[in-house]
Amino acid sequence: MVKVTVEADCGNAPRKEFLKQFHIALANSDSNFVIENITDNIHWEIVGNHTITNKEEFEKRILDSPLWNVKELVIDAIITHGNEASANGTVVTSDDLKFAFCNVYKFKGFKGTLLKSIQTYLIEF
Repeated sequence: MVKVTVEADCGNAPRKEFLKQFHIALANSDSNFVIENITDNIHWEIVGNHTITNKEEFEKRILDSPLWNVKELVIDAIITHGNEASANGTVVTSDDLKFAFCNVYKFKGFKGTLLKSIQTYLIEF
C-alpha cells in the first residue's frame, strides 16, 4: 500500500477532493478510477517528453510508467479556479526513484470532475 501524505486542505472544495483522490488512484495503480475520470480525447502533455491525445494511449502509457509503481506520494498543494486546477508534490517509486511533479488540469466544464487535459512537469531528484 502506498504511503500518502496530503498537505493540501481540501475543505469544502469538491474538485480539490477529487484531485486528491485522482492522485491517490494514480499512486495505487487504480486504472478504473483514473480512466473513468478522463475524456475520450484527453490531452496529456508531459513537458519535454511526449503528448498523448486519447484515452487508450493514456491508459497504456500510465501502465508502462515507473510512476505507476509508487510507494510514497506527498501532495503539497491543490489549487482550483473555474475549470482549471493544479496539484504539486513528490513521489517515490518502488525502485526508489524520486520525482517532484506539478500537474495543471482543465476540466471538461465548469461543473463535474471529468478531465479533458493534463500538463505535467516532472523532475527527478
